Amino acid sequence: MRVSGGIRFALRRAGAARASLVALAVFAGLSGALVSAATAVDATRVARVAADGLASTGSTGVAAVAIGMLAVPVALAAVLSAVEVARSRTGETRLLLARGMRPRRLVTMAVFEAALIATVAGLAGALGAGVFLWMLTAAAAQVVLTATGVAVFVVGTAGAAGLLAGRESPPARGVAVAVAAIIVVAIVTGVATWRLLTFGVDPISFLAPALLLLVVATASTVLALAGLRMLSSAASRSRGLILVTALRRLSRRPGRSASSMIAVAIAVGISVVAASYTSSAVGVGEGPEALRVGADLRVVTIPADVTPSAISAAAGADAAMEGRQLVASMPSTRSERDRVPILALESQKIREVMTAIPGVVDPGEWSERLSRLSSAGQIPALVSQDVADDLGLIEGDSLALDASSPSLTADLVVAGVVPVIPGTPGSRGFLVDLARLAVVSGERVEPNQLWIAADDPGASAALIEREYPQVVVLAPDPAVAADRVAQGSILQVSAIGSVLIALTLLVLRGRVSGVEARDAALLSIVGAGRRGATTVVATQNTTALVVGFVAGIIGGAVTAAATVPPAVRWASGDLPAAYPVGIQVDVPALLVLLAVLLVGGLAIAWWVRLPRALARLIREDE
Repeated sequence: MRVSGGIRFALRRAGAARASLVALAVFAGLSGALVSAATAVDATRVARVAADGLASTGSTGVAAVAIGMLAVPVALAAVLSAVEVARSRTGETRLLLARGMRPRRLVTMAVFEAALIATVAGLAGALGAGVFLWMLTAAAAQVVLTATGVAVFVVGTAGAAGLLAGRESPPARGVAVAVAAIIVVAIVTGVATWRLLTFGVDPISFLAPALLLLVVATASTVLALAGLRMLSSAASRSRGLILVTALRRLSRRPGRSASSMIAVAIAVGISVVAASYTSSAVGVGEGPEALRVGADLRVVTIPADVTPSAISAAAGADAAMEGRQLVASMPSTRSERDRVPILALESQKIREVMTAIPGVVDPGEWSERLSRLSSAGQIPALVSQDVADDLGLIEGDSLALDASSPSLTADLVVAGVVPVIPGTPGSRGFLVDLARLAVVSGERVEPNQLWIAADDPGASAALIEREYPQVVVLAPDPAVAADRVAQGSILQVSAIGSVLIALTLLVLRGRVSGVEARDAALLSIVGAGRRGATTVVATQNTTALVVGFVAGIIGGAVTAAATVPPAVRWASGDLPAAYPVGIQVDVPALLVLLAVLLVGGLAIAWWVRLPRALARLIREDE
């Protein structure tokens, strides 16, 4: 088979396997393996949830966000590696241009070179890890398909980076392209974040946490470098040559340290987000399930020939409360007419039966509010926060109720605005007293629900289902809360992967060469000596590591505050916005990840490898 000269030449260049090509291969393989591991972990969890018969409504959203966040260090590693491949051959590229080779041909070779290495390494890492984890965890077959997709993503990113790096652009054009890229990323980040907080996860918004972390971490790094420049200027008269020189070099010419700072910042930020999600999901606890059911047990769809008292007797309930759910059509900002749930309960028994949720549901206070005296012909009602916002209601307002199933009319007076209404669709609507509703409306309101307080909900539910198989018994399921926490496992894998990518990047970019090597040679010749030059470089590396940590903590905190509460709500089955989800941090797990990154980063920072013949570098400049 005949191969064109350009492709044959590109194959020979790629086969040379220089250090930059090895770095590209390592990053491509590592990236594919990490995303395959994350996919396998989540696929195993989904299979377990399906086997248990649970609905995993929000898991795709959390998984998409985790993969999107892991894509940031993956893309960064691929871009830096591909650019380094082209940069390491700058002299060769200029020589080929001087000999008359067309720039388009050089760009084609650069893209082909990066794509070839990324293809082989990316597929090897992604498919190898995917198949191994598939066999180990019996995950779904989508692991292999996802691994292939990751390899394609790495190849595309590396090819695009090779395309840009293969071009010889003037400095002014490079600055303009960088500024334009920053503006575009900032705009996309704003739009994606708005869509995420407004509409949830979609093909655009799932990248919002990753882009937000990248933008905040990069901005924090730039601000930190400006602060270091001011600090180095203030300390210019100090006798501390090593520290001042390191600060000045890092702040004025960050060079290769910039990519290391961004990589460390992203790793720290993803670790903060992962630790925040896990702890926040644990902190929510059984609240969402208690909100869905409303009590230890809730019996619904009670037929007309079965009395709630008979069901209560069969269950051996400690206490029981009858109820009826109606629907009212009201004008709303959601639509022209909004169907709002109306829950009618025996208010005197709410204190004994309804499950309390700290900061959300207070049965004692609710019972007292619904039992207050009101004007003749009015019923005290509690309204959920979102319905109150839609209808513009505050405590003391009155409104007419036009309900169906059964059809009745009544006047309500708002006795209080509460975050949610348990046991209703969307945890929203009105809560009124069952007996008052019947008296004021003049209609017979037959209960079709029974809320039960029981010491052993499982045994009581079994008794009800045996005696009355035609009814539906709802009970809180502890497995739902466990699954909500387990959904964070893919975020933890993403955090571990970002730390590994950052450490790998620090190792592969630890060798001092080029301009930095000549600066170190100049330092050693003017009096600092080889040891002093080594200490300056190590101090610069350490400072860059600290800057990355600070930027990552800031970026991670901002990203966690914006995205963790919505993520916990998705994982809980779309909790209403009024349900409070606090930000908590799993400090031990976070400290372990940060300690690994810090210790490894410090060891790499002080493992400085200067060229042996420093004086030769100065003579080359002459």
